Amino acid sequence: MTDSDSSIVPVKRRNGLRKDLREIYESRNILRSLISKNLFGRYRNSVLGFGWHFVMPIVMLVVYYVVFTEVRASPISDFWVYIAAGIFPFNFMVSNLTGGAGAIVGNSGMVKKMYFPREILVLAHVISNFIVMVMGYAVILIIIAVTGYPLDWVPLLLLPAILLLMALFTTGYTLLFSSLTVYARDVQYILSSVSMIFFFMTPMYFLADSVSGMLGNVIWLNPFTYYIEAFHSMVYFGEIPEMKVLLMCIILPLVSMMLGLAVFRRLKRGFAERL
Repeated sequence: MTDSDSSIVPVKRRNGLRKDLREIYESRNILRSLISKNLFGRYRNSVLGFGWHFVMPIVMLVVYYVVFTEVRASPISDFWVYIAAGIFPFNFMVSNLTGGAGAIVGNSGMVKKMYFPREILVLAHVISNFIVMVMGYAVILIIIAVTGYPLDWVPLLLLPAILLLMALFTTGYTLLFSSLTVYARDVQYILSSVSMIFFFMTPMYFLADSVSGMLGNVIWLNPFTYYIEAFHSMVYFGEIPEMKVLLMCIILPLVSMMLGLAVFRRLKRGFAERL
């Protein structure tokens, strides 16, 4: 291969990515429609409607508070604040890990009947969950502030950046697993089981530094840990997250998006045939 030939590949890749982004922008009305459907369609005929999105995290928060405060005393002071700082981000990452894997399969009718950028199905799933998470987190922060807990607003200035990085990280692995699920339905079922491991291996209700040995190493191999620890630092401890945590919060979405996009773009050509 000559030098001129070797330079063609990255140019084509850049052009392909640019084309995908342009098509997504041109199909933004479909994206908005899907986001609206995800946010309001599921609970359209219920009494609480949109409010059901917040019921499960609030119930989990109450259960954690009762179990670790009334039944089994937690060594963490203001334990409910510690839980609240991480529960909405954790639910966001897990819901996209499990439910996001079925983003393409669950919309097989659309995929087979019409042409549109398949990435939109993943984006609609992630963005709708992100909107719910951000709204819930804003309410939690208001409640924490109203109760008199001493929030430090300087570390909280990093909050939007960490939220955005977490959203990109989540989008990457949702692209990856949703495309793999089209070819192997077992992927979605496996991820549902793996989510239980994340539940126990993510320091939502315990201090990450309190666990040592092999288990302590496993916790820091969990990518969710870095985002949850970042939120704990900013909200609960009132500190800027440690440098290793910030670096991983930046590295993880880069790796996730590169891998997710590469696999998704390669497999999406066969979606209609496999569904």
